[in-house]
Amino acid sequence: MGDAVHNGNDDHWRRRSHARSMDATGVTRIVGGNIAVLQHRGVLERGEVHARKQSPHGRSRSSASMIFFSRLTHPARIESAELATPDQIDAFIDSRALAYPTQIEDDFVQRALGLGVGTGMILDVGTRVGLILLKMLWQNENFYAIGMDTSSSLIERARETAQAWGLGERAFFQVGDARKMRLKTAYFDLVISDSSLHVFDDPLSVLREINRVLKPTGALLIRELQRPTRFQMQRKIDECSELYGARMRSHMETALRAAFTRPELDALVRASGLERVRISEQDEHHFYIERPGDSDPNSWIKVREQYM
Repeated sequence: MGDAVHNGNDDHWRRRSHARSMDATGVTRIVGGNIAVLQHRGVLERGEVHARKQSPHGRSRSSASMIFFSRLTHPARIESAELATPDQIDAFIDSRALAYPTQIEDDFVQRALGLGVGTGMILDVGTRVGLILLKMLWQNENFYAIGMDTSSSLIERARETAQAWGLGERAFFQVGDARKMRLKTAYFDLVISDSSLHVFDDPLSVLREINRVLKPTGALLIRELQRPTRFQMQRKIDECSELYGARMRSHMETALRAAFTRPELDALVRASGLERVRISEQDEHHFYIERPGDSDPNSWIKVREQYM
């Protein structure tokens, strides 16, 4: 599929973080019964999270120019809070019934299922209420999955939905920090994440952790919002308010202002160590980071032994 970055962008892009840390009570705690089950079954990593060092490389003149131009045309990134209040969560769930959110959600599911991996373990980073993950399990009975989110309220909704769909034995949801995942290295056959990377104050750490827990032959699909230019911002906010519903307007405005430009995303992916990935535009609102994979013939056997 080619290199991680096709435009020769700099792998040492730096942005000054103005975002404060995520809520420690929501990020670091693992709640509910699933954590003990996962530890018993050998999924969770005991001990320290593996640190990865980035080797220094020089910045190319062309990549520096692209980043400089991007900073001129786009407003600076801001902090983005995830869905937190019951009203925000209800607004998000209600928006899933609208035509556009349903369409892009289903498109994501089909794209993920078409990456060449048909069995094993899925990890959903920033799962929210788990709908994408559960749709994938519904369509392919050869997958088991873990959904992770920083919000205990969202995770509780995801668990309730999994039970209602009869998927509680194959879908495990946990509160956790994607920047420091307590999960085994090279364990997952497929990692997905839908419009969650911009929520974190250190997205590079999230990508490095994804690279760590993903098998070398595993598939990857990340969808991220595009940050509009200064001149496009208000129009995009109005468009998203219509597409996602008026109750989501404030959340979508914050998300758009916290999203990435293409040069920023290129540099993050390159610095993360992810290999064989391709970055592309889905539409005028989203980027895709994706990598095809190969099914591990032993995954289904191992998963059944752990979870059956």
